[in-house]
Amino acid sequence: MSPVNVSAAFSPVLAARAVAIPTRLAPLDLAWQGGQLVALLGPNGSGKSTLLGALAGLLPSQGNVLLDGQSILDMSWPELARQRAMLPQRQPQLFHIPVFQVLSLGLDEATEPDARNQAVLALCRELELDALLARDFSRLSGGEQQRVLIARTLLQIWPGLNPAGRVLLLDEPLAGLDLHHQLALLRLLQRLSRQGLLVVIAIHDINLAIDWADRILCLQQGALVAEGGVDIIDEALLARVFQIKTDRIEADGRVWFRPSL
Repeated sequence: MSPVNVSAAFSPVLAARAVAIPTRLAPLDLAWQGGQLVALLGPNGSGKSTLLGALAGLLPSQGNVLLDGQSILDMSWPELARQRAMLPQRQPQLFHIPVFQVLSLGLDEATEPDARNQAVLALCRELELDALLARDFSRLSGGEQQRVLIARTLLQIWPGLNPAGRVLLLDEPLAGLDLHHQLALLRLLQRLSRQGLLVVIAIHDINLAIDWADRILCLQQGALVAEGGVDIIDEALLARVFQIKTDRIEADGRVWFRPSL
């Protein structure tokens, strides 16, 4: 999969112009290129889910969201679904079917069967779902269900299956996952971004965001507080946004923040 607009700063893969949802999200302008992993930070209720919903075209909003220069309002639902995939924070479905059938819900039936099977198997290896394929989804643990739903979302824009895939929006994908599976997912998302996708994730772990993201956007009470490289995170920003005092730790070229004792 070739990179999407990676070298053209003037032609972002995803741009939000004066996007706002009254009473929930203040107007903001964003422009992100493909080939990046963007982390959304902010306290509960800061607007991360609302922003993702607006970018995905799932929430009505003011302003305009452009995907490769085209307004998402001008796209049909099938066309939009081919270019962007969204994992909501809350999944109301409780499927009483085997895992492999849940995964098939994210596949285009027009795709070559062998390609579909290879993609499912490759993704299941990545997320360690191989042993769960025949199990009833409703009987899995919360963390196992989350990994299956992540896989179903990824299959929608998986390289090799869908060359039109451009944007992956994930709302707290690490919720319910143990550290081993959190890191496995982050490695996969980083690799997908390096292949040209724009990956945007809402995340609560500040240190994981610093370690894995290329850019960070920080929200507070529905307003944009900071946006840029990972170096925008410092003690002052964390005190302002999260009302906590932190100590900065540097070792082996890496930076972490821990709450002050």
